[in-house]
Amino acid sequence: MSKIINIAWMYPDLLNLHGERGSVQAFEQRGKTMGMDVKIHRIDSPKEKIDFGKFDLILFMPGEIKTLALIKNALESQMDDLKAYIENGGHILAVGTTGMLFAKALEREDGSVFEGIGFLDATGKERKYVYGDDLHFRINSTKMEIFGSQIQMVDIDAKNPLGTVIYGHGNNRSGSEGAVYKNLVFTNCLGPVFVKNPWWCDQILKDIYLKKQGINCNSDYSFETASFNSCLKFTNRKPKGEI
Repeated sequence: MSKIINIAWMYPDLLNLHGERGSVQAFEQRGKTMGMDVKIHRIDSPKEKIDFGKFDLILFMPGEIKTLALIKNALESQMDDLKAYIENGGHILAVGTTGMLFAKALEREDGSVFEGIGFLDATGKERKYVYGDDLHFRINSTKMEIFGSQIQMVDIDAKNPLGTVIYGHGNNRSGSEGAVYKNLVFTNCLGPVFVKNPWWCDQILKDIYLKKQGINCNSDYSFETASFNSCLKFTNRKPKGEI
């Protein structure tokens, strides 16, 4: 079985903030380390037709909020193909504010509302002041810990968060970070996030490779997660003191 992994790098001239093009390079380099031939395909123009079936992973890096409407229009012109890609388990990563592209709605500071594509059960509200700090969180499905930075322009309410915050702001200081729907993942974490956290990069590439071989890599950890959270609740209520 070929180890070729095809990645679409979406609109790099529009989505170009916070040095996250380094994350694109991280996928290429980590794939090489694991003996995979990772091919990066730039999608430069919103007018370009996207062959979703060609790609194993689609990357949307951080961009300014004002770019979202243009990109949304481009994706809506191929909505049936995009929906089929997502519903059939295609991998999409949206980093930073670009995640609001896939959310339900984003309320702008001026009171206007940007209606997102809506795959993520999440809404956002633009902040008056930008927030910046470290961000440390644990991915809920795998318990993998991720560390990076955060430059927060939007506070977010997500019904199905990607992770639980250990330190930092996350979505809205409520303890949740990012959002997820199937293999569509949004994170606030920067760094570049996949340079700082190569284990996350590796896990995504391995999942894609296993899927290409017809091996089910989407494990159900619901019982283990419930047990883990129960233990955390118990230990967090224990009195703090010397042993």
